[in-house]
Amino acid sequence: MALVSERSAASRRRLLEAAAAELVTRGGTAEVAAVAARGVVSVGLIYRHFGSKAGLIAAVVEDFYDRLDGSVLNADLAPDADWPTRERLRTRRYVAFHYVEPLAPVILSRLRCEPEVAAVEARRIARHVEAAARNIRRAQKNGEIPADLDPELAAAMVLGGIRQALGAVLARPTPPPQDTVVDDLWRFVVAAVRCAPVSPKGDALCRS
Repeated sequence: MALVSERSAASRRRLLEAAAAELVTRGGTAEVAAVAARGVVSVGLIYRHFGSKAGLIAAVVEDFYDRLDGSVLNADLAPDADWPTRERLRTRRYVAFHYVEPLAPVILSRLRCEPEVAAVEARRIARHVEAAARNIRRAQKNGEIPADLDPELAAAMVLGGIRQALGAVLARPTPPPQDTVVDDLWRFVVAAVRCAPVSPKGDALCRS
């Protein structure tokens, strides 16, 4: 039984990778037959695992966000550092993830979304905004961000702005250097939450 489960998980992973490769190659679209050929499996196996083409693409999107969450958004980065230090590091990791992930330009701007796929996108983005709002509330409690800031609004603005900016730069034939994008995005984050960068002495400076 365990061997069957392992084989099933392996075939599912192979199909996710094949579908992701098709989406990248075809600029946001994928056909079931092409995915099956790339994964060297039958078309029926795709329907057995995912139910439909939309289900397959939705699973690819879920997998993308699972990896993003695990390596960046849910990562316990510099737990003893102040908010500006920790979140600048998170911004750097966020940009780096998207720069090396072939699916990122597709997910951010070129994916042809069927309702099932759009529902996954909406749910994951809403989850990110909720997590970012909690992050901001903790910083407010610690006196690192002004208390009068609306956490949900600020979180939505920051994540939405970063997402749109990355979609724009990754759509260019030659994206700008990662460090340049990180610096520009971090200035945007600082302005949005009214928290100044770390001072030379290591103090978090926030504007009220």
